[in-house]
Amino acid sequence: MPLCNHHSFESRSNQTGAVLFLALILLLILSMLGVTAARQQMVEERMARNEDNRQVGAQAAEAALRNAESGLLSGLYTNFSANANGLYELVAINGSVVPTINWSSPAQVITYAGPTLSNAPTAAQAPKFVIESLPPVAMPGDSISQVQYAAPTTPVAVYRVTAQGSGADQTSTTTVQSIFR
Repeated sequence: MPLCNHHSFESRSNQTGAVLFLALILLLILSMLGVTAARQQMVEERMARNEDNRQVGAQAAEAALRNAESGLLSGLYTNFSANANGLYELVAINGSVVPTINWSSPAQVITYAGPTLSNAPTAAQAPKFVIESLPPVAMPGDSISQVQYAAPTTPVAVYRVTAQGSGADQTSTTTVQSIFR
């Protein structure tokens, strides 16, 4: 007669699914950890993309700034009294025109036309700049009211150059400014 172990059948029928419940809880925790890690990776990727976008805009603005300064040195920009097309003469009581500039209007800004920007995507918007002619100043140690060395000291022309560059996907803009003499 075959031996039958009733004890093993009884213990199997008394199991309540605790192992299954524990396995489901662990699976839920691992899934939540996986989703959190994936979200963290997406946030870090977005942060890196935004930083790259900002860098492209800053480099484009810097290139436009240096291009404008070069144009001032070469005498390319001279008609400041018209107060249009990116060339403005500062009126002290009105302050700077930069806060009122519409950077999208070609009649108010000068579009960068210098060397091709190597880091900018082909679809990126060209940087723009404006130049303000500031009141002339004396160099340190010079006097503009007295004759020195038998000749009057010529005041030095001073310009404020403001340039704006956009990032690769146009979601960020960087504005840089310099005082140039």
